[in-house]
Amino acid sequence: MRLISSHRTSPTVLLTIAAVLLAAAPACSRSQEPSGGGAVPTAAPSATYSTRGKVRAIGEKKDNITIAHEDIPGYMKAMTMMFEVAKPELLRDVKVGDDVSFTFSDRDGRLFVESISPAAPK
Repeated sequence: MRLISSHRTSPTVLLTIAAVLLAAAPACSRSQEPSGGGAVPTAAPSATYSTRGKVRAIGEKKDNITIAHEDIPGYMKAMTMMFEVAKPELLRDVKVGDDVSFTFSDRDGRLFVESISPAAPK
């Protein structure tokens, strides 16, 4: 014996589902970027690290810097990477090619340069 089911969803159920999805859409599409034009998140740093490196690039708005940094024991191997900058004025006297010592914080996976200065000779 063969059983055939012809199930149709009523328009009312479909409209209810659509309304729920539309109501949830803004929460799902929020940007991961902070509000306030690049403001530093208020969350306390989960960790702070200090290292040395060579400046490879500086963002046009001085809100980020790319540094080829040394090993950071217990955190990461040497690599070239971009860091956000806690305050643009930190980069006032920094230029591409400079050897620097810097401290950065890890704020839920976002890395912020907290201080930067010319590196002392090794």
